[in-house]
Amino acid sequence: MTLKNILKNENENNSKYVYRVLKNNIMNLNLKPGEFISEISISKVLHLSRTPIREALIKLSDERLIDVIPQKKSMITKLDLNLIHESVFMRGTLEKQILSDVLELNNFDFLIKKLEKNLHFQKNIITSNTDLHDLFYLDNEFHKLIFESVNMGRVWKIIMLFNTHHSRLRLLEFLENKRTDLIIKQHENLINLLKNREIKPLQNFVNEHLSHYKINQKELKIKYPNYFINVQ
Repeated sequence: MTLKNILKNENENNSKYVYRVLKNNIMNLNLKPGEFISEISISKVLHLSRTPIREALIKLSDERLIDVIPQKKSMITKLDLNLIHESVFMRGTLEKQILSDVLELNNFDFLIKKLEKNLHFQKNIITSNTDLHDLFYLDNEFHKLIFESVNMGRVWKIIMLFNTHHSRLRLLEFLENKRTDLIIKQHENLINLLKNREIKPLQNFVNEHLSHYKINQKELKIKYPNYFINVQ
């Protein structure tokens, strides 16, 4: 097991630190779906006792990111298509309402400028062949900006907490270069739809944008069958 280590924050206790390191490695796919890990191996890598490691594993298990197997190694949860479907439904329902609220913003033009700046950075990553993890981060930030513009930043955090299986699938799509050009086009389209201030096209956009994972999942399941629970 190889962990991409992260510097410990000041005043961060060991349990929170281990949780943050493990979750970051899971969400960036450094720890692969279906990969086994153990308290002993984590302890050796992070030079920490097993108590905070056990606490972090329990929390990650509650978030459906780790399957804790008593007396044995724990496993990074495989991608569950049922959980992905649920999270897409929740995000889509909320995002449609958020976009409707955005159209009533007093500082609407300021939001558009921030979205266009974010999109510019996305394009730079693609043209410069930068790490696609960065593009994935900017993609999430793009939508986070929209939620925060109507004071719904905490709602976005809840979505991200519930969206971990979908997020890992999306990152896998990015790293396989399945969505990069499409993401740019979709974000350009979203900005234009916002400028036109028509809610129905925006709602249709959300449906299309979030359901696109269904197109690539079949190919990804064939290439990475051990990453998925529901492989039928």
